[in-house]
Amino acid sequence: MDNRPIDKRTLLKGIAGLTLMAPSVAWANPQSTIEEAKSDPDNPILGNPNGDVTIVEYTDYQCPYCKASYIELKKVMAEDRNIRLVRRDWPVFGQVSRNAALLGLAADAQGRYALAVDTLMTVRGRLSFRRTADLLETAGVDVGKARTQIDNRQDSFIGLLARNEAQAKAFGFPGTPGFVIGKAVFKGSMSADEFRKAIAHARA
Repeated sequence: MDNRPIDKRTLLKGIAGLTLMAPSVAWANPQSTIEEAKSDPDNPILGNPNGDVTIVEYTDYQCPYCKASYIELKKVMAEDRNIRLVRRDWPVFGQVSRNAALLGLAADAQGRYALAVDTLMTVRGRLSFRRTADLLETAGVDVGKARTQIDNRQDSFIGLLARNEAQAKAFGFPGTPGFVIGKAVFKGSMSADEFRKAIAHARA
């Protein structure tokens, strides 16, 4: 079990009582980067695959602000069934986060990607290699098969994470979370109301 601090940054134990930081917004440029971010054959899709608004999220499973935003966005997606969500794993918190990202992506072959995401994004406390595996196994992901999938598709997954990082930097994100909704870029956490406003603007 790896309980060492990740990148010397202290992770919050849970998100209870966490105050969301107001996101800064800018307009994305160039358009080609937005289109690349919205669609990638190696990246699973959540929500409605035919939704009229695509939200691209750059996220880390150990980022407390990502977890808070996930819960807020989950509320919005429960009431709005026309949202297409593209989660872009950007493991800025080190190897434990990278491991979680790879296992989550590999769970898609079992039809368990959404389950893996929800499990790791709603758990409190920091992750370790062992804890990540235990959480996913308990949720119903066959971690052994997922690791075999990672071995078989290593180049695809590593390439995807590299593209995610390159896009995040192109959008100017200083870290996670970061969002692209329509043509607007949002840096930082977002509340349910902020998501609703951004979605409405994208539709308009």
